[in-house]
Amino acid sequence: MDLPRRLKHIRMWFWIIAGITIASMLTLTFYYPDYYQAEVEAKPLPEEFGQATIRLPGKDPVEMAIAVAQNIYPATFADNKPGAIILVPVEDWRAAVLATEIIHFPINAPILYTKKGELTKETLDEIKRLDPEGLFVDNNVKVILIGDVGKKTKEQLKKEKLKFRELEAESTEALASLLDDYKAMIHVDHDDEVLIVPLENPAFAILPASWVAHAGHSIFFVSKDGLAQETRNSLAKRPQDAFMYVLGNEEAIPQNVIEELANFGHVQRIPGKDPYEMSTGFAGYKDFGRNFGWWIRRTTREFGWGIAEAGHNFTIINPDYPEMAIPAAALSHMGKHGPFLLVKSNQVPEPIIRYLKIVQPTFLSSQEQLFNHGWIIGDQEIIGSSVLYELDKLLQLR
Repeated sequence: MDLPRRLKHIRMWFWIIAGITIASMLTLTFYYPDYYQAEVEAKPLPEEFGQATIRLPGKDPVEMAIAVAQNIYPATFADNKPGAIILVPVEDWRAAVLATEIIHFPINAPILYTKKGELTKETLDEIKRLDPEGLFVDNNVKVILIGDVGKKTKEQLKKEKLKFRELEAESTEALASLLDDYKAMIHVDHDDEVLIVPLENPAFAILPASWVAHAGHSIFFVSKDGLAQETRNSLAKRPQDAFMYVLGNEEAIPQNVIEELANFGHVQRIPGKDPYEMSTGFAGYKDFGRNFGWWIRRTTREFGWGIAEAGHNFTIINPDYPEMAIPAAALSHMGKHGPFLLVKSNQVPEPIIRYLKIVQPTFLSSQEQLFNHGWIIGDQEIIGSSVLYELDKLLQLR
């Protein structure tokens, strides 16, 4: 046996294994993975906060939409990026209300605004930061355009190599019908629960935005004169009678419109004589029942927030600024879920005070305490500091 040769062979393998071991240890000690890192500018801190409230600042709708997106999508890894981005013209609040229908999964998208037919630098930078994954359910598109966003916007998206889907129609009612069919294509059916809002009154029309961002139901606009043909066609597509929930008092949506809606199923007007009172009525509303089938393939219907106790979140908005409020609906999708409550810029209306006193937390124990929380949407001009402090007291422990 050639012992020297064998020893030389053993020494060679010893040094090879030792080298691999040392290299592995150095790699584990000093190697830093090249994680995805977006080029994110410093996010502004909330201007004001209390024990139970946080203000999401924004001096205009474009800035407000970006603030909401930054709050719920860090976009540092694949699991905290959106699936897509919804772009809506800031000049069309009705299109923005309809856009909230597709915030929910499987699309998973925030609303951002175009302005005067193009993207501002701030919005374009936010789109790059969000870096959406693309929709597997829709040919991997990364941006969904709702309404007339302008030719310049499309050119900007093409330049950035961002694939987009256009959903545009000649009227608000036609756009609502188009979105309803788009969702049905994704979910393989038209949902039975729909929300009816007035075409001419944004204070009522924005109320369902947070709910549909949470549940994904459809919204249809109606005028005082009745239903558009596109709306009739969409309601008739339900596999059975539709369950229609009306957000608007008799002045905004007259009784003759309710009677026309009744031809397509069950109609329920949410309680409340004005938008402020109706926001509390909708926050506390819950509808249970059979949806489909009997003993075989029975499914239940469960609609509405049904909040009548402590331990919940609320999004506080000013209905005089609908374009500011609508993007905040996404907070009920990926943030702290909760309904819209309406306030004035310098006053908390009496219906809101009464409702918040009903759901105000009381002390239970240090281990089992329930808390409420409120997002304040907009700067001090939109919702004043005095309103924030009053709401903070109403949301805190008694």
